[in-house]
Amino acid sequence: MVIVLLFRRIRSWISVFILRHRVASCGTNVGAARIPHVGSGAKVHIGSHCSFNGITITGWGGVKIGSYFHSGTNVKIMLGSHDYEAGDKIPYGSKHTIRNVTIDDFVWLGSDVIISGNVHIGEGAIVAIGSVVVKDVPRGAIVGGNPAKVIKYRDIEQFDRLKEEKKY
Repeated sequence: MVIVLLFRRIRSWISVFILRHRVASCGTNVGAARIPHVGSGAKVHIGSHCSFNGITITGWGGVKIGSYFHSGTNVKIMLGSHDYEAGDKIPYGSKHTIRNVTIDDFVWLGSDVIISGNVHIGEGAIVAIGSVVVKDVPRGAIVGGNPAKVIKYRDIEQFDRLKEEKKY
């Protein structure tokens, strides 16, 4: 058991080290249980007190992740891609589209979530396991499915009270 715990601790340290060196900015107290994959075309900014359990960010554009973020395993953020509309070749041209993703504070992404470019996920939102997010997610919404749709909303009064009491 001690060997397993030591292995996990070393893997986490290496994962955080790699994450900090692959992003444009990173806050304090950021953890990563698995090695993150951040493409060279992505400019990523991460807040403080974030926890990553396996994330891949690919494409061209920017990602802003707020503070107190938590992700499940195998989360993918897909930014811009090859431009097929103004392309000079088939199936796509040599130019790229650029897309951005903004994830506000206190967001929780379940495992196997996919987020497409030009999406804003509001404060306190929860994205259910296996969801595909292609549109903006409102503050406090709990979304799920493919494409992700609002299932219900968090108790915003409770959320705001816990936030005001700094219980995070």
